[in-house]
Amino acid sequence: MTIWRAWEESFCWLQTSVLPTTELCTMTHAKKFGFNSLGVACALLLCLFPSCHSDDQIVTEFRDDGAHLFNNIEVNPSNGIVYVGAVNKVYKLNPNLLTWNAVITGPFPDSIKCLQGECKYEKPLTDNFNKILLVDEDRDWLIVCGSIFQGVCEVKDLNNVSRIVRKQDSQFVAASNATASTVGFLSKGPYQQAVLVVGTTVATHVIDGRIDVSQYWGKIPAVSSRTLNDTASIFDFAVKSPPPSDKGTFVHFQRGGTRYELTYPIEYIYGFTDNDFNYLLTIQRQSLEVGTPYISKIVRFCQSDVEFNSFTEMQLNCGDYPLLQAASVGPLGKELAAKYSMSANAKVLLGVFAKSSSSHSGIPVSDAALCIFKIYDIDKTFNQSHQQCNEGYGSSISWISSLNCYKSVSDSLCKPDFAYLNGTVPISSSPTATFTDTFLTAVAVNSIHNDTVVFLGTRNGTIMKLNINSPTSAYVYDEVVVDAGSPVNSDLNFDPEQQHLYVMTEYKLSKLRVQSCYGHVTCSECLGARDAYCGWCFTDNNSRCSMQGECLAGDWVYYRNSYCAAIDRVEPQHLQVTQKKTLKIYVSNLPAVERAFICVFDVGLRHLETVAVKQEGGSVISCSTPDTDRLIATLVPSLEEEFYTTKLAVRVSGNDVDIVSTNFTFFDCSRYRSCYGCMENNFGCTWCTSTGRCTHNPDQYCEDRADNVHSASSVSVGQHRGSLDCPMIIQTSAEILVASGEYMQLLVGVRNLLPALMTSYDCQFNIDGIITETDAYLNESAETISCESALFQYSRKVDIVKAPFAVVWGIKKLPLDDKNPVDVTVYKCSEMAALCGGCLLLDPKYHCGWCDDGTCNTQKQCLSGPWFDSINGTICANPVITNFSPTSSPLEGETVITIEGSNLGISFDDISPYVTVAEQPCNCSAYRDLYVPASRIVCSTSRVRSITSGDIVVLVRGDSRYVATSTEIFSYVDPQLEGIYPTVGPQSGGTKLTIAGQYLDAGSSVKVFIISQPKDTAGSDSRVEKRQATAVEQSCSVVYQNSSHLICLTSEAKGTGSAIVQVKFDKAVKNLLGIPFEYKQDPYINSTASSLENGKGIGGIPSGGLKVYVQGYNLDIILSPKLRVILGNRDYKSDCVCLNSTLMVCDSPQFPAAAAVLGERPQALEYGFIMDNVFSLLNASSQQEALGKFTLYPDPVVHSFSEVGQIKKYKTDYLAISIDNQCEVCNQEDFFKVWIGQEPCNVSSVAATLINCIPPAVQPGRDTKEQYPDVTVVVGGVRKYVIGYLQYDTEDLLLPIWAIILIVTVGVLLILVIIIVVVKYCMNMSESEKEAKTMRQRFDWIEMQVAAECKDAFAELQTDVTFPSEDVSGFGILFHDYKNYALKVLFPNELNYAVLGDIEVEDETRRPVINKALSQFSQLIDNKTFLLLFVRTLESDKYFTMKDRNVFASYLMVALQGNMEYCTDILKTLLADLIEKSMQGNGNPKVLLRRTESVAEKMLPAWFTFLLYPLLKDHVGQPLYKLCVAIQQVIDLGPMDAITGEAKYSLSEEKLIRVQIDYKSITVNVLGLCQSSGKSVPVRVLDCDTISQVKAKALNTLFCWTPYSTRPHPQDFELEWRSGMHGRLTLQDVDRITEVDGEWKRLNMLRDYKVQDGAMLALVPKQSSLFNLSHSCTPNKYENSSLKPSPPHSPSSLSSSITTEQQSLLETGAKHWHLVKPTDSDVISEQPDRSGKLVREVYLNRLLYTKRALHSFVGDLFQVIFNYELDQNTGVLLPIKYMFDFLDDQALHHEIVDPEVVHTWKSNRYILTLY
Repeated sequence: MTIWRAWEESFCWLQTSVLPTTELCTMTHAKKFGFNSLGVACALLLCLFPSCHSDDQIVTEFRDDGAHLFNNIEVNPSNGIVYVGAVNKVYKLNPNLLTWNAVITGPFPDSIKCLQGECKYEKPLTDNFNKILLVDEDRDWLIVCGSIFQGVCEVKDLNNVSRIVRKQDSQFVAASNATASTVGFLSKGPYQQAVLVVGTTVATHVIDGRIDVSQYWGKIPAVSSRTLNDTASIFDFAVKSPPPSDKGTFVHFQRGGTRYELTYPIEYIYGFTDNDFNYLLTIQRQSLEVGTPYISKIVRFCQSDVEFNSFTEMQLNCGDYPLLQAASVGPLGKELAAKYSMSANAKVLLGVFAKSSSSHSGIPVSDAALCIFKIYDIDKTFNQSHQQCNEGYGSSISWISSLNCYKSVSDSLCKPDFAYLNGTVPISSSPTATFTDTFLTAVAVNSIHNDTVVFLGTRNGTIMKLNINSPTSAYVYDEVVVDAGSPVNSDLNFDPEQQHLYVMTEYKLSKLRVQSCYGHVTCSECLGARDAYCGWCFTDNNSRCSMQGECLAGDWVYYRNSYCAAIDRVEPQHLQVTQKKTLKIYVSNLPAVERAFICVFDVGLRHLETVAVKQEGGSVISCSTPDTDRLIATLVPSLEEEFYTTKLAVRVSGNDVDIVSTNFTFFDCSRYRSCYGCMENNFGCTWCTSTGRCTHNPDQYCEDRADNVHSASSVSVGQHRGSLDCPMIIQTSAEILVASGEYMQLLVGVRNLLPALMTSYDCQFNIDGIITETDAYLNESAETISCESALFQYSRKVDIVKAPFAVVWGIKKLPLDDKNPVDVTVYKCSEMAALCGGCLLLDPKYHCGWCDDGTCNTQKQCLSGPWFDSINGTICANPVITNFSPTSSPLEGETVITIEGSNLGISFDDISPYVTVAEQPCNCSAYRDLYVPASRIVCSTSRVRSITSGDIVVLVRGDSRYVATSTEIFSYVDPQLEGIYPTVGPQSGGTKLTIAGQYLDAGSSVKVFIISQPKDTAGSDSRVEKRQATAVEQSCSVVYQNSSHLICLTSEAKGTGSAIVQVKFDKAVKNLLGIPFEYKQDPYINSTASSLENGKGIGGIPSGGLKVYVQGYNLDIILSPKLRVILGNRDYKSDCVCLNSTLMVCDSPQFPAAAAVLGERPQALEYGFIMDNVFSLLNASSQQEALGKFTLYPDPVVHSFSEVGQIKKYKTDYLAISIDNQCEVCNQEDFFKVWIGQEPCNVSSVAATLINCIPPAVQPGRDTKEQYPDVTVVVGGVRKYVIGYLQYDTEDLLLPIWAIILIVTVGVLLILVIIIVVVKYCMNMSESEKEAKTMRQRFDWIEMQVAAECKDAFAELQTDVTFPSEDVSGFGILFHDYKNYALKVLFPNELNYAVLGDIEVEDETRRPVINKALSQFSQLIDNKTFLLLFVRTLESDKYFTMKDRNVFASYLMVALQGNMEYCTDILKTLLADLIEKSMQGNGNPKVLLRRTESVAEKMLPAWFTFLLYPLLKDHVGQPLYKLCVAIQQVIDLGPMDAITGEAKYSLSEEKLIRVQIDYKSITVNVLGLCQSSGKSVPVRVLDCDTISQVKAKALNTLFCWTPYSTRPHPQDFELEWRSGMHGRLTLQDVDRITEVDGEWKRLNMLRDYKVQDGAMLALVPKQSSLFNLSHSCTPNKYENSSLKPSPPHSPSSLSSSITTEQQSLLETGAKHWHLVKPTDSDVISEQPDRSGKLVREVYLNRLLYTKRALHSFVGDLFQVIFNYELDQNTGVLLPIKYMFDFLDDQALHHEIVDPEVVHTWKSNRYILTLY
């Protein structure tokens, strides 16, 4: 075996067995040139292997472009191969989810009424939903069961899923529709045979609007055990008793001949096997009776049971969460297992449960819980139930048998005397974790490091990771969004190493890492995440968060038993920003590292680093703070505050990961503006009293140091210390009040004043922005300051204004500290209260009272009349009642009335006994707390005997002088109930019930109840039963009320049946007799369709209006049903109409244009129905997959008439209207309405592109002033299109159409026969004369044309040579940098260079092994002996292809480029070997080095590439580029054939046009891509250029400054010719004006469109082009049909625009030509006046013109290439000389005397290869 084979096999093992490529690639990082020696070593090995992937939790994903819905997933535990079962497809994927094999499983013709063979019924194409997918390792089988052909199964080859191993068409195993459940798993059966255990729900189908089942549903038992023996009976029951016995390994839903599969459906959730038992988990009703709640159950039966007599089911409880959604069996971690009293890794059953939407519903809601069940406890409970049955307690399962248990002596669990036991004791567990507003769909469990980790999938496409602490405690530590909005499938599978989790959603399969270690960058983050898989790995090079197996060279810290390194304290704790000091950092748990430490200060977005020193003892690190200038410059935006907290981190030098970090504060004392603020921090600041400044250095900034105040933490010495020693104001009273407009003298307390220093005090008041200053005086005790009297006044109309107050001193007006700021409250009584009652209720502290002039004011400001306040007990005059409610009361009274007004007393006792309503007392005492003084009274009415009315009267304090009387009348009435509508509603409630009657607005409280009728107990003798037969009261919430109607919403009822409507008006109770309200079972929807005939799925368009037919039952009990469609985050609704109880018709809703943006495909939207409170139908499509989705299509487009003036003549029986209708369900005739004038045109048929309608017999009237009636098409009743006018042809035909056609056809045939005879006769008569004449004309014409061509060519050579411009710098010469230049030469066909990629390591435990292996391989490359042997061994391998040699040589040159001396030595050795080998053979030595057939021949040009870059860039590049541009310019001077590439001016004789082409040069103005700017660029073109050639020349002009590789392609644009404001025409190479000659089509040229010199053209990006998506400035949307009439030769005079689809049809089978037809190249035309072809050699003079024009450029290029004098100045040619000398030495060594051989070697390698 060769060395290459050994390395290849070793790497394959490394890649597949040790770690994935994604993790191998992360081990190296690019340096300098993009790679290092280790990276190149990896690249050499990876050059033939897949590329690397990004490091994310989601490692890789798998999708199918065919959008097959995924159903099941299985992972082979031995090799990790993944199998996916989808709708109509089964996949085999490798562990990285790359497709290895796939097989189509549908759709196939199928019917539920017949088997797979022939069938007399229609068999439509039916999708095949995968129901069971299982891996059988023992037999290398993949068991696949689908939904078609009645649910049959087949066995596929595990290695090739396309190969069917076994198939049994007569055994029906799985459910036969998409939604019915099927659960299957492998187990052991009777007699130790391998079996498939299956639980199946009977599938129902909706056919012709009714529910139907398969004719073979009776052959599918509920639970069965099926053999997997390799015989013809595969999938048959494992054991089946001979007839007439119906016993075996199966269970039917049958009791006494009655089957319950349809009326008592059971949903199977999960199944597993343990020890000698099989288990199934289900959801089902509690009993056979309809309406009983849904619960979860677990079924157990023995594996060896031949008749399933051990089949037992028991209830499974998880707290208040009855509905099981998914389950899994797995191990517990050691700690949790101990709390369960179990051994480590013991298996348990985990289930996720959900709450039910209602008590009688099996529909789950988004409230979930996780429960854990010990399998030991499950078995124990089952065994106890069997023991109780043996003692005579218990009964059988109701849907199988109706027997009761009896006493038995049998203690066998697998052969019991009593069969089909229904366990009475439920298996219960308290929720370990609960989740609100979360719908769980999947669960999986794993144990790691004594922890138990649970993975939960949600309906929103998220995986939640839980760590379980105890049986009742868990926490979510991570969430990963796998597929947003798509539910996670219940199948969660680990890979064999338990390192990845395969997560499947509807259309995507993801491989997810079980850990998220790599996302944590610090130790605290890593351990704080509490991820059981992760810990912190301390190393010198790269401390990181990793799994334990990946940390081989460091200390691994786990969150449960270890701690991160932490900073205990920093000395000093903070620092003045203008100082620089050395900090001491005390660190605990500091890891031992060899490299130096650094300190990093994170200041904003900058990182300031300083050198750190580890002191002796190992726990103290010292480092200095950053330079003050750098620090202050960085903190400038932040030092608006007094201090700034930064992050101080300690790192290892060269590592970006923090070892420890803490907060460190930089402060600035000078930013504190008060003494109190300066003292109350911990920064040790000092307050300079004399200057009013806070400082950290009092010796420098304070004038009088004796008066300074020092903070408690300051090191300065002084008598004043702390904030209590600050000179400050002390507020003497709690609040200072003064009325606006009054004067007041203010006295405030002070302390710590320094009389010797502080003089000249002033008081300052800021009253509403106006500062008032008064003199102030300090008393002798220096404890108070007195401010002189000041006027406090403001003008704003507000009640209170706060006036800040300050005391300042000295010339500088320095303020005294005010710890609790003193404010003066200035107020206005008149703004506080406008009425007398309100004024008297104001707080007495304001001293407000009521003035006789009708204002509220202080007594000082009341200038006229008496003044009184609340203290003297005076009553406000003129009490008033402004309103009251309600206005009526039932006769029974106790209506609570609210009376509002003014001056209604100022205390409750003023009004309590003095309120009367209609001369009846009104009780206020019960509502004392609701009384609002002066403004509101609440009381309840008294009972009266008859209807009466009257005023509401209030006597304040019983004084008749102060009476308030209402202006409205209050009435006592007797409410009456007369009827209700509707009379039925759903059991879930929500019906809008309208009650009609009289005086229904009476009273203050109206409550409606629906009371169900008690059961009829007349025939019962039990008194207890009669007492218990009481009515059930359901509330109905009132939403609207007036005197004649009440509207309420019914609540959910506990059952169905009739009920009485009862209304309570306060104490009055009224029952509606004779008209009951009936609760009916909630409506249910079976199917939805766009029409009743074809049953297609439903859909709509943004304009709405499509019909949706809904079938179900009890649909008519909903008063106002609505269709609800969800688009984005909004609901769009439309009304529905119930035709009967089973059929409802809805209109599709309208969608706003902005929301209904459609892509390439229509959108599939979720939908449901708003039917009162029947929430189970609110999201019907997501809960019933059989209903499908709502498909939103784009609006149909109706095209206008194409005739002149849009006037269409009507002659036939039908009017055809062209449309563009992508909507598959918009073929309803009533969806499109056509109007001709004022009358309808009856639509007869609708297709995707056409509407046919029958116009009225007589031309209708006109809606407009036009001559003819307009034609209007209405789409969906909303969108209208006026498409033109219709002209009736009124002339009566004398003959029918068929007669006219027949006459015309006969006449044309007769004329053709006559013409043919005459032409034939004339041709025979003049044949000889014609031939002679033709020959003369041909020779004359050739002679003239040859002379003219020679004359023109000679004149062209002498006088008209247009030399290309020497200055091409205007185009810009763009050079690649050295890196890209080298990569493009070494790897010419690659886009993503492997040498620049990072290497990722998935399994970090293998990283050191891989590092070591790659390092050793890198060292081997540096060994010359090994490397030469390596290369020679590779070249000797016949499987080492030429491509492999080239790639290997490129990578080898990259690896050796860092040591060019060693590289040159290797290259010379290999070249010498190659020359030696060539000389030993019989071949021609001149061909050596001509091709790159060996590694050495490939290495040599790479060697030149590295060394000759300066030569190419600085010397050769410019003339080479000029030559290329010049060639293009010369070719563009003349015509060039777009098909053959032949040109008038060419350097090649083979590509020279050999015909005479008439053309002229024109200049067109081309608008740039940003057309809104209006700027155009002149472009020189030829009138014989094709449209594509014009676009190419325009793009070359527009993008002359852009590198060619990044320029857009002409095919990304359309070319428009524009004329005037609206004239636009799209120019195309092929359209309807194209010249067609048989199968030949000539490409359109500018002359065909008559484009003139100076025409305006525009490049418009195509909508579908990539360029349009990224470069176009603004969208260009227009229609050719909008062109206005224009002069001749304008764009709109031609109608050549055709659609892409039409163009593709025109081009089918066509041949194209431009200037010369290939078939005519050697033929001289028989009509000289129409042909441009001459003798071919005549045109060779054109080659001279081209060569003369390019002569100077070619000379310049070769002069530079062969200019060896360059080396004298630059030395750029030294590599060439060195290699040429080596070749000369080799020639001498091998005695080669022919100089041409060496010359050929040099030319082959230098000239041919390099250039």
